[in-house]
Amino acid sequence: MGATILILGLLVVLAFPVSIQARDRLVVGYTAITGIKAGLWVAKEGGIFEKYGFTGDLVFISTGSKMVQAMLGGEVPFAGAGGIAAVSATLAGGDFVMLGALAKVPAFYIMALPEIKSIEGLRGKAVGVARFGSATDFAMRYVLRKHGLEPERDVKLIQTGDVFAGAAAMANRLIVAAPFSSPANLRAQEIGAHVLVNMGKAGVYFPHDAWMARRSFVNANEDLVRRFIKAYSEGVYRLFTDKELGRRAIQRFTRATDSKVVDAVYQYALDYVEKIPYNTREGIQEILNQLAVTNPKAKTANPDSFYDDRFVKELEASGFFAQFWGK
Repeated sequence: MGATILILGLLVVLAFPVSIQARDRLVVGYTAITGIKAGLWVAKEGGIFEKYGFTGDLVFISTGSKMVQAMLGGEVPFAGAGGIAAVSATLAGGDFVMLGALAKVPAFYIMALPEIKSIEGLRGKAVGVARFGSATDFAMRYVLRKHGLEPERDVKLIQTGDVFAGAAAMANRLIVAAPFSSPANLRAQEIGAHVLVNMGKAGVYFPHDAWMARRSFVNANEDLVRRFIKAYSEGVYRLFTDKELGRRAIQRFTRATDSKVVDAVYQYALDYVEKIPYNTREGIQEILNQLAVTNPKAKTANPDSFYDDRFVKELEASGFFAQFWGK
């Protein structure tokens, strides 16, 4: 009798889908309200995390440096943040690693007030970045140096806190230019700002946003990390193929009520989000080149030591991505 009850109990458990049996929980941080995070938002909105046997709790923390602190404190084990945050933290002695890319080019528009007609016109002026050491900081410094301007000497850099605050600072003429993602670029447009440079077309690889974690967490939770990469990747697929779900997720997480804003963010996501989230060695080398100006350790660092693509490679070899995107 006891054995019969046990067998019936097992059959009942097996009859329920994985989502109901799920017991794992993963806190996932993200650092900006931007379309680059739309694949993550779709995975949450569409219940895709539960499909892979875990609950994904999303936590917004405004910058990569703050996210690193939360991860070091154990509050957030896994996050999507600017790759420069992971590299800087590792150079400082942390055990961070990038496990996949959300966007592999600097997905920013460098925008300026109407009177600024070119990057050269920024000489002697002040420009904004979210935080020193952030992806916005990299993008601005890269563009300035490419046009023969030395940051801080020729152009003053001011921290605004985030890209939305950058638009406010520009409106108050505290700065004349800044990097923007969508939907913050729409705020800048409202005050008459125009695009000087589309960084996505600048011909430079850069881990604008990457999935990052501490190696100690990854080594102790390989199966959970693998399931997260699966869930996120399916979220990206649904983002590209289910516009209604994509717009609904964007509307929820941006809290946008204007359909024009939602559409702009959705298109921005389609333009920049990576379908198969491989990191790029060239992008990490770009970060090291930038950091080497002030950090001697970056000059000799091996870019291969900052990322681990094994989960993405494994999924590609198994045909996981092919089921969505074909060969």
